[in-house]
Amino acid sequence: MTDMKQLPTPAKPVAKTDPDHHRKSISAGLRRHVTIGLLSVAVLVFGIGGLAAMIDFAGAVVGHGTLVVGGNVKKIQHQSGGTVAEILVQEGDKVKAGDVLIRLDPTMAAANRGIVTKGVFEALAQKARLEAERSGGTELDFPKALTDHADQPEVAEIIRIETNAFDAGVAARAGQKEQLRKKINQLEQQLVGLHAQEDAVKRQIALAKDEVEGLRTLRGQDLVSTQRITEAESRAAQLDGQLGQIIASIAQTGAEIAGAELQIIQVEQDVRSKASEQLADNTSRLNELIERKIAADDQFEKQTIVAPIAGTVYQLAVHTIGGVINPGEQIMLIVPENDQLVVEAQISPAQIDRVHADQEAILRFTSFGSRETPEYQGNVVNVSPDLITDQRTGVNYYKARITMPQEALDDLGSRFVPGMPVEVFIVTGDRTVLSYLTKPLADQIMHTFRER
Repeated sequence: MTDMKQLPTPAKPVAKTDPDHHRKSISAGLRRHVTIGLLSVAVLVFGIGGLAAMIDFAGAVVGHGTLVVGGNVKKIQHQSGGTVAEILVQEGDKVKAGDVLIRLDPTMAAANRGIVTKGVFEALAQKARLEAERSGGTELDFPKALTDHADQPEVAEIIRIETNAFDAGVAARAGQKEQLRKKINQLEQQLVGLHAQEDAVKRQIALAKDEVEGLRTLRGQDLVSTQRITEAESRAAQLDGQLGQIIASIAQTGAEIAGAELQIIQVEQDVRSKASEQLADNTSRLNELIERKIAADDQFEKQTIVAPIAGTVYQLAVHTIGGVINPGEQIMLIVPENDQLVVEAQISPAQIDRVHADQEAILRFTSFGSRETPEYQGNVVNVSPDLITDQRTGVNYYKARITMPQEALDDLGSRFVPGMPVEVFIVTGDRTVLSYLTKPLADQIMHTFRER
């Protein structure tokens, strides 16, 4: 077999570089990478969107709250104010009902009380005297309200003055009546004499008449002269005149006796009438003084400020002896001892439609520090029916009242203080992540399409 000799393969000619072909290669590579990137983004977006649409978590309305007392905190004030004389409590002190909190300087109140009390005692003593004079009594009977204080020099002096005035009046009236009785006695004696004169003159008149009759008989016999008869008749007429004068004197004397007796009665009547008039004025004045004394006693007693209930002193505003408390100024608060603590939260008007009674709420007490910030679950008790405006800041809000769980009170009861800030999360139900992301956009679109 004849061996065949392999001839060498001729070399292929080298092709020249094509610029268009190179650009096409680069474009194809870029499209491939862009496609891969877009597919990756699409997978990521739809994957996250799917998860966002499927993953639920609890929604909540967030509000800022304050720890308050469920009952009524007692605000301690003073109606008229005064100067601080003694401070017996400090911030955070526990007090019982009736404990003395602050004493005010009683100087002015005591002076006013003393003046009014003296006026009452004077009016009471005067009333006792006037009542005795009106009734015609001879002894004074002072009321127990006065005699109970007779050991006080001031009251004893009032009693002495009125007693002396009464005794002097009794003595003066007795003297007047005695003088009148003496006058009556004298007039009665004069009357006896006048009656005696009357009897004597009447006898003389009778004799004179007999003499005239006898002379007339003798004149008929022409034994006496006419002149003698005339003289006898003249004497008889004079006696008649004397009798008339005596009778007139008797009548006048009787009238004087009656007048004197009337004066005796009038002395007592005048005293009783005057006493009645003065007693009316006295009663009016006494009633006014008693009302003023009640007010003065109340003002004096209120110089000692006491705790109306058992509780804890809070927001003490008085710290200086000699300082001035203005009328109606808040001196302190007393938080009732057994009142339950609750949280009052401010809810934005934009979120109020998601808040209602009986919702659960998470309470975070940030005042305890971030490392031990306690969280407890409470319940919404009620929500204010109308919008509330903060007068200081002008912020509008609704107030939600949330109960404190017993667990929180058991754990930290002694550390809770009214006024402590609380973060409130009112649970509104489960929502997806997607709803949180799309709701603002949906609301904006809805708002846009509704605009004219």
